[in-house]
Amino acid sequence: MTPEAAHSHTVPEIMTLAEAAAYLRLSKSTLYQRKDIPRHRIPGSREVRFLRDELLSWLKSGEMAVQSSGLDVLTLPLDRTAGTVYHRNPRYR
Repeated sequence: MTPEAAHSHTVPEIMTLAEAAAYLRLSKSTLYQRKDIPRHRIPGSREVRFLRDELLSWLKSGEMAVQSSGLDVLTLPLDRTAGTVYHRNPRYR
């Protein structure tokens, strides 16, 4: 069994926000704010789900991995094209 095949059995195909955050080693708020991370909203709900294959494709696209001074550093540029950050209270939207 290849390491990728063994890894795919331990990680669910469809992940919740918390599972995807742990899988990507990012905070839950980062997943909400980064609009370039593939996600699917459950119809009639505010909940989102993440597909493992889409997250792997996103990672492999190289959008976040950057080499800096010989160290692997993950940089998370802010998506300034999205406008404001979602806030539950409409007063702050």
